[in-house]
Amino acid sequence: MGLEKAAEQDGRTVWLAALERPGEAAAWREKVGPRAGILACLDGWSHAELAEFCAAAAALAPCEVAFFGPGAEAACRAMSAAAPKVPVCARGEEPLDESVWYMFFSNEEPDPVTRRPPALIVAFRGGDARAEEFRELASRFSEAMDEVLERE
Repeated sequence: MGLEKAAEQDGRTVWLAALERPGEAAAWREKVGPRAGILACLDGWSHAELAEFCAAAAALAPCEVAFFGPGAEAACRAMSAAAPKVPVCARGEEPLDESVWYMFFSNEEPDPVTRRPPALIVAFRGGDARAEEFRELASRFSEAMDEVLERE
């Protein structure tokens, strides 16, 4: 599994995760800590794989989880089953930058101890070409987020 710091803005760290196996999400807590927001595109995983990912992600006590891509609805159902109290939504076929913008600004409540806003993890299956699209977006994160606002 790859987990790399992709951007930082307004005290919030944005991470890129490339998952080879669904359970790898459990290791995120070591680097990222609890309460992170999670935006994931896990197209092509079976129901069992989605359930395994969601169980691992739920153990992180995320502040919110969103899924995008064609498999978003199935992933939402799996996450709702794994963590019924965690807010979860499907971004469907919305553009990647709009989904990132939504998640970046959806929960900015700082951690009571560190006073930092929760991190955001953007996750893809290993080999997903959209990870490169996200890397490019992250390289100019502030400008990319402003472009989304200008479109709205």
